[in-house]
Amino acid sequence: MKTDTANTNVAANVPPELLDRIFKHCERHFSSRFVDRSGPTLLPKSRLQPPLLVCRNWHTVAERRLYSSVSLGTNRIVKDRNGQKMEIYGRSVCRKFLETAENNPRIASLVRELHMGGTSENREESENHVRLIGICKNVEKIELYGCHTELLDDLAEALAKADLTSLELYGNRLGGYDGERGTMLSLSTIIELLQNLPRLQQVYGNLSDEEGMGHDASLTETPLFQGSCASLRVIHVYGAVFNEMQLAPLTYMSPNVIELSITVGWDCCAILQFCMSMWSSSLKRLTAFTPIFRKPIVDDACTIIRSPMTELRELCISSPLVTPSAMVFLPKLEKLNYRGEYSHGTELVQILKKGAMPNLRQINAAFSPPKSDDVSNRLERDAIWSW
Repeated sequence: MKTDTANTNVAANVPPELLDRIFKHCERHFSSRFVDRSGPTLLPKSRLQPPLLVCRNWHTVAERRLYSSVSLGTNRIVKDRNGQKMEIYGRSVCRKFLETAENNPRIASLVRELHMGGTSENREESENHVRLIGICKNVEKIELYGCHTELLDDLAEALAKADLTSLELYGNRLGGYDGERGTMLSLSTIIELLQNLPRLQQVYGNLSDEEGMGHDASLTETPLFQGSCASLRVIHVYGAVFNEMQLAPLTYMSPNVIELSITVGWDCCAILQFCMSMWSSSLKRLTAFTPIFRKPIVDDACTIIRSPMTELRELCISSPLVTPSAMVFLPKLEKLNYRGEYSHGTELVQILKKGAMPNLRQINAAFSPPKSDDVSNRLERDAIWSW
């Protein structure tokens, strides 16, 4: 009996920092990225519920871990006490957690991350998501998959009032990655949101807005201040095409971007040249695409890098946004993923032979075939393959 009591005392007196590390290994971690066609798995941390009942010290640590990052949305098959399978719906779990957060402000204050999604076009579920964003005053990271069309204005308003460091928005609902598109906030609305999020460090999104069908929310107009989103470092946005009217304020508000992955309109070369000059001392990773099956860009006017980019390490791009002659401005480039015309291939070989990018370690390149098979083209082809 004394031994049992001693063991109980030892367990109860484990330092909170050590308990926190132990409980971290108890959690089941699901990838929040697109691991399959059904999307991510968003489930609560059910494995942390038993430690809540051990003792007061364990309860405090387990509760903090349980509610610091909350994932809601995925349906789950479980067995009841009789061994019969039953399905627990994500929207039901979300509703119950909303009731808990509304009735217990202390628990709501523990939430730092909200990962939420819906499996159907359910208005109530999206309404609960929006209400949770408003109730959890200390939330810093939001990841949201899908939103009912009628709630998009409310979503934008709730996001504008949050104090976020990370924002991820996806037009597709959970289970909706088989070609079905949802409607999400438009690119213009997200850029407007940035003015209200001075602590934001990263933005990820797949807006499913290639045809301009995103929702333009009615936000209270906020004056545009230079550097108003100076903390923003990472921008990854897909499913939407940036135009010059969107790129200009983005650069103005966010002067310290280090990672950028976007699709740009064919008429954005001039503003992109300005963006690259503004980010020349900070940008480390750049991925830029142009829309397929649209008007091509004129080669001579397009090269967006015209001065040294002293920190750029990784570049994924195609001509004519960047031509090989512009790569002399990339002294620290380590990884290059490049697509271009056949002539760009021969030019790139010559640039590399001259040692323009001394730190380059990895190249993935593809070039269109020569237009004719004359002698000069054969010589160029030999030059490429002999390099």
